[in-house]
Amino acid sequence: MSLILVSALFGALTVWTIGFIVFFRKNINGMVGMTAAMAAGMTIGLAMGALLALWLPGQFFHSTMVGMIIGGAAGAAAGIPVGFLALIEGLLSGIMGGMMGTMLMVMVPAPYAETTVNIMSVLCSGILFLLFVTLHGEVNSDKRGQKSFVLAKPVSMFSVILIALLSIQASSLYDDPEDARPSPPGQSAEHSGHAHDSNRTESPDQADQELLVSATEYSFSPSSIRLYAGQNITITLENAGRTEHDFEIVGTNVHIHAAPGDRNSALVRFEKAGYYQVVCTLPGHQEAGMTASIQVAKP
Repeated sequence: MSLILVSALFGALTVWTIGFIVFFRKNINGMVGMTAAMAAGMTIGLAMGALLALWLPGQFFHSTMVGMIIGGAAGAAAGIPVGFLALIEGLLSGIMGGMMGTMLMVMVPAPYAETTVNIMSVLCSGILFLLFVTLHGEVNSDKRGQKSFVLAKPVSMFSVILIALLSIQASSLYDDPEDARPSPPGQSAEHSGHAHDSNRTESPDQADQELLVSATEYSFSPSSIRLYAGQNITITLENAGRTEHDFEIVGTNVHIHAAPGDRNSALVRFEKAGYYQVVCTLPGHQEAGMTASIQVAKP
């Protein structure tokens, strides 16, 4: 629910800011308009790139491309009414922002994803509000009086942002923030080449679901996994590659290792909903793109 509200907020702020630029384009000088296009493109791209990384867990390429497109389109739309140079500046800034937003969320450990989104919501909406106030001040008061309407007033945007942020916070509380944080899932299998402690003792026949993950050079399949909290899940890593691989859920004690042609399993239980990042910890494998994501939803 929080992701929907945040997405709706930035969609509204995007249309609002660009609409103001279009409506008062004749009263905004070129330099201010160019700066506004850059700021709008970068901020919107950053916010949407971060959100898309959560909407499309494990699909780094797709979320990056879509974030770059949305950011570039927003920056270009803000620059078109001002001039060609503003269009180019806004387009490039939006592309960069979309890429940076997605990369940021990929690098953030899963337990901090919700906190990062909340910080990004406040930061980016604040930047867009300051941009709107700056543009509002550039327009002559007489011109604003001739074309006065409620959406052209900073207080209106501030009110919408405040209500939206409070609603997002209320939604997080309603969903029980304790349940929204990932908790380290347990595991009970011994893994070839690695030994890890476990906080659970279930046997494989107690599993509610089985998940087979295939590892090759250098990817996991599937790379985007959706599971439900409260279920006992047997995760089996099958190494179909020619080198050793492992499957580690960042921030937990789950670590499955398999030699080429082998498979190993672990019994895992996610008590709380959240997003988890999976990596292969062998040298150079994560850097080569051997990552995946797990989205744990409430049953």
